[in-house]
Amino acid sequence: MCKDFILSICIIVCSQSLVYCQSSAGWKEEVNVYNKIYDAPITMVSGKKTSINTLAETKPLIIALVFTRCYGICTPLLLQLKESLPYKHDERKYEVLVVSFDSRDKLKDMQRLRNQLQLNANSNWKFAITDSISRLVASVGFNPVWHEKIKQFEHDALLVGVNSQGYISKKLIGLRSENDLSMMISSINNIFTPTYRLPGKSAMLSCFNYNPVTGKNTPGIGLLLIALPAILSMLVLIVINKLVHRKEEI
Repeated sequence: MCKDFILSICIIVCSQSLVYCQSSAGWKEEVNVYNKIYDAPITMVSGKKTSINTLAETKPLIIALVFTRCYGICTPLLLQLKESLPYKHDERKYEVLVVSFDSRDKLKDMQRLRNQLQLNANSNWKFAITDSISRLVASVGFNPVWHEKIKQFEHDALLVGVNSQGYISKKLIGLRSENDLSMMISSINNIFTPTYRLPGKSAMLSCFNYNPVTGKNTPGIGLLLIALPAILSMLVLIVINKLVHRKEEI
């Protein structure tokens, strides 16, 4: 009975350690990944009405959420995206959909943005507005905060990858490298690519540490935390077992 009790304690402790290790990996880029994006109705700058899923069924999407009055990250995000996307000699299908999350933006504003980026002749880029902003941003875990004093949104530079089935396959936050964008294109085309945690304070307790240079995983401190209670419990059981046998021999 004593052994059963200790074994139960071991299982509980291991389970709690596993939950802790998993919860520490709650990165912003993983919020709502593998969920379906809200099929928001959108209006293109051409005036054509469609929806996100309808576009994705034709070609997977890289969605950039911006607003045209942005004084911060929006324009640098789109410029880098324009320069970094590997259009030439890339057989993987995708389109870029730039959607405003600001209800003040009209079609003429998105058209002006497209002109500024010199993308009028690029059929791979679509610009649109939607009247379902709140449901769209909620479905991708995007939370812009409005500051009335400066009339600006505080928000992440976010790219959302959506495959042809309407599922969010990958998210990227911040200005990212060509390699990151290539991985996103592969993911929306349902091509497996390895992913790894970005460096940060919470990475200390990860179960595995991925080295992007070698392409290999090495055990992390989190894995040790999971295994340690089980190892200690096994040692306790061995000691108790020996003590019981010694007592019986006496």
